[in-house]
Amino acid sequence: MYEKDHDEMAYDLIETIFGDFREIDGKASDEIQSISKKHEIEADIYKTKNNELISYGLTNEDFGNNELKKYKEYGEELYEKSGKEVCIYILGLPHIKFNATNDFETPAKIKINISLMEYNSTYETLRHIKSLVENRQKLDSDDLFALKMIPTMGPPEDKRFLRIECLKLWKTIVNKRLIK
Repeated sequence: MYEKDHDEMAYDLIETIFGDFREIDGKASDEIQSISKKHEIEADIYKTKNNELISYGLTNEDFGNNELKKYKEYGEELYEKSGKEVCIYILGLPHIKFNATNDFETPAKIKINISLMEYNSTYETLRHIKSLVENRQKLDSDDLFALKMIPTMGPPEDKRFLRIECLKLWKTIVNKRLIK
């Protein structure tokens, strides 16, 4: 159940953040998934109705020329396996820096798109979850995933505060049995 919710959230983010509205069939085969592990990239690879591959992942590391090269090689290998355009979508936490300066040339059809989360959504999400708890509403898996991500999404100077707030909320959620 958790994996299905995770995949549906990924589909929504691919549409809303990256503007890719192609119909996704589901996850690609285990053989294709192993390519991300081989290149040490935290990503899930999905297959569209037309057998095109979409890679979606989060990063909390700065994105420079070395990372760009790593993703280029990753995309080339995915392209070799599929023979069709490969889209690589990377959602970066708000504090990362994008400082890649190299363009790359490749015969493979690869599209790499990185987007950064905004800090203000961190505090909006925290307020939303606090209001759910205060109103004794049960939290679903998306709410719990968001709660887990809040400390990593906030500005570096607020990480400790956000961790403490999330732990307090988690304790209240468990004690009041507010999990669906």
